[in-house]
Amino acid sequence: MALLEVEHLTVTYGNVHAVRDVSLKLEPGEILGVVGESGSGKSTLGYAVTKLLRSPGQISAGRVLFEGQDLVPMAERELRKKRWKDIAVVMQSGMNALNPVATIRRQFEDAIMAHSPMSQTKMRERVAEMLQLVNIDARYADNYPHELSGGMKQRVAIALALVLDPKLIIFDEPTTALDVVVQRYIVQNLKMLRKRYNFSALFISHDLGTVLEIADRVAVMYGGKMVEVQAAGELLKNPRHPYTEALLKCFPDPRSEQIEVLGIPGTPPDLADLSPGCPFHPRCAMAMDRCRVETPEYISMGEAGVACHLAAREVEVGQNG
Repeated sequence: MALLEVEHLTVTYGNVHAVRDVSLKLEPGEILGVVGESGSGKSTLGYAVTKLLRSPGQISAGRVLFEGQDLVPMAERELRKKRWKDIAVVMQSGMNALNPVATIRRQFEDAIMAHSPMSQTKMRERVAEMLQLVNIDARYADNYPHELSGGMKQRVAIALALVLDPKLIIFDEPTTALDVVVQRYIVQNLKMLRKRYNFSALFISHDLGTVLEIADRVAVMYGGKMVEVQAAGELLKNPRHPYTEALLKCFPDPRSEQIEVLGIPGTPPDLADLSPGCPFHPRCAMAMDRCRVETPEYISMGEAGVACHLAAREVEVGQNG
């Protein structure tokens, strides 16, 4: 059984459909990267999974099954029992989500005592263990967040998410606002932690290069919809959706003798005023007449899938030999 199953999820903010009919599965121990431009709905998807949407955001349709149990109708009191213990979140700019008036140790102890109380001695040992896991000396446990660098605070946020050994962690832009050296260090640290704890994760980012390095599979979002899902290596070699292909061209291989960075013309769609057809068609060089009037269906191909008229035609041709 999949650890997480999102079925036909729709999230609205008034008349804005931020996530539209999205479905995905996450297996135990798997990392699924979710990528897309700002406004694509990827962060909203992450917060919808944990029911941490800010008002007026609401789940207007669909189910979120965690270990077979639907979280959507679940009471807030029951959800609190699952958050942090079973499902943890590293928020966007999580380093700034730390309590500025509490020491690092106090923030770990509050999480532990709320879900899995233990003695003071064991808590001190656990805090030291978690900090060392993210390569922070245990002596920093008695410091306040402002006394740590940005990279250290982000690693503390990751350690806090792991302190109760959750089965699922949602990382929302965990390397945003950090310099490239620190980003690289955190990605390597996450890969090590994943091997040690075997947690599952939704890794949400606009940085496709980082996602391809850490994720097993990649889900590409555009205009609030899932437009492609593939294994990371296959997506890099053979993207099926024109938007995915365009994203890849924005991240050239630095080993190439001639580096050319290509942007994507136009702007993402207004989610409050979506035109008919494929949401990417105004920016797509391969758009056909039907793309302007007919919304493509998402074609599932096992662990992969695509929502594109052109790709659908290619799949049909391939199936017919």
